[in-house]
Amino acid sequence: MKKWIAMTIALAAVADAESPPKRIVGTQGTGVVERGFFDDKDAWKPGDPAAWKWEEREGERVLCLVKQSKVKPPVRSPFNLIWFEKKSWEGFDLQVEVRLTKFDKGNNDLCVAFAGKGPQEFYYAHLGEKADQVHHQIHLVNHADRKPITVWRSEGTPWKEGTWHKLRVVHRPATGEIAVMFDGESVLTAADKTLTGGKIGLGSFDDTGEFRRIIIR
Repeated sequence: MKKWIAMTIALAAVADAESPPKRIVGTQGTGVVERGFFDDKDAWKPGDPAAWKWEEREGERVLCLVKQSKVKPPVRSPFNLIWFEKKSWEGFDLQVEVRLTKFDKGNNDLCVAFAGKGPQEFYYAHLGEKADQVHHQIHLVNHADRKPITVWRSEGTPWKEGTWHKLRVVHRPATGEIAVMFDGESVLTAADKTLTGGKIGLGSFDDTGEFRRIIIR
């Protein structure tokens, strides 16, 4: 599962409805590598600008979600999202380093949103500490409250305090396949063709965290 060696993602078919869903086996794309997403701060549009700030650390820019946004989405979906407004993607391989900064008795999380066409139309990967009906899922927001579309998932996201983790999200609209990796391990997969592409966003449902070193292929 740690080596992704081709451009496509293959989702094993589940012939027996009683069998557990298979994991997606995916691979790194071979296209152009896009960097510099944090060079232009104005390219990012937050739902609540007061909840976000930029920091310079050791010569690199870090995007920080520092508090709960004072924004209520039109449908049930993450409160704390910031969107990259200058480009859309129809399929991608995204890698970013993330750090959760809130650890309490709640089911803390960070999220990556994608295929965004507006506040009521996007997918998001919810990296919750513990898997349940709504946490640690891949969700579809399609002019209605979020809906889990997860095919397979791990027991939860093994966040560690003070640690930068490597997160990877792959979306292949042609097949509907979505794969999420956390520190090289598969944690979430889905298959859905509702949305074909759109903008990419970062954030959390209702917690805080930091993001750096994002690249997209």
